[in-house]
Amino acid sequence: MNEEYKKNFNAWNEYAKSLEEAEYTGSFHERDIWWCALGTNIGSEDDGKNSQFERPVMIFRKFGGETSWIIPISSQHCRKNSRLQYPISVQGISRTTRLHQLRLISNKRLLRYVESVSIEDFTKIRKMIADLA
Repeated sequence: MNEEYKKNFNAWNEYAKSLEEAEYTGSFHERDIWWCALGTNIGSEDDGKNSQFERPVMIFRKFGGETSWIIPISSQHCRKNSRLQYPISVQGISRTTRLHQLRLISNKRLLRYVESVSIEDFTKIRKMIADLA
């Protein structure tokens, strides 16, 4: 592991406790991009950053008011011809959805709305996810 970046599991654990006690009352939809408290994770799983252990994610599928499938978004450039990544624009900046990091979260992790992905891009992402199965 890079010496400059040390995972702080203890700080994440304390922040996660506050998320657990909070009640989520927001409204969101599939295709939305949100800042999400992903936390400190194991191995190559995408980590959140900053004091809220956050990173942008796209809501892929809602499951009622409590859980959703999300796809993390990275600032790294999309690899050409990758079946695991898809390029999108977030607030006019090129970003990459990391389809292989699709995961289920509690909606309590959703922090701030950013914008929505275009219907065209979302349709392509859905097809790519289906093709992975």
